[in-house]
Amino acid sequence: MRVGRRAVVAVVVLLALAVGAGRATALENGLARTPPMGWNAFYSLGCRVDERVARETADALVTNGMAAAGYRYVLLDDCWMAHGRDPGGSLRANRDRFPEGIPALAAYVHARGLKLGLYLAAGTHTCEYYAGSMGHLDQDVQTIAGWGADDLKVDWC
Repeated sequence: MRVGRRAVVAVVVLLALAVGAGRATALENGLARTPPMGWNAFYSLGCRVDERVARETADALVTNGMAAAGYRYVLLDDCWMAHGRDPGGSLRANRDRFPEGIPALAAYVHARGLKLGLYLAAGTHTCEYYAGSMGHLDQDVQTIAGWGADDLKVDWC
């Protein structure tokens, strides 16, 4: 007698249930009940991201129902920062693309019930050769937190 593939899959599933494979349960620690979901500028725009697009995206997430479905992050990856630091060594936003600055963008995103995420590179520069955080990581994290960002991605380019 030849057994079909569907029958084998059904038997495996039934056996798993029979031997006690229960439902997965979430930890009740308040963290990541669902995966953090949102829009990441770099995957669609690369270095063409700017303040206008970030604001329009925040609005779109709300009006098209994506926010209600759990998409709550507007994530600015590489290229949001300036190539260099200010005289005090602080990271700064690219003024041409973010003329109102990151704190104003964070306030705009938060006013829509969403969260803002930013990117840092732990090395001397980002993948696109903007200011990296090597030697400034603590300072940069404090700066970004002070601006009101809710999420931080750090990588080694």
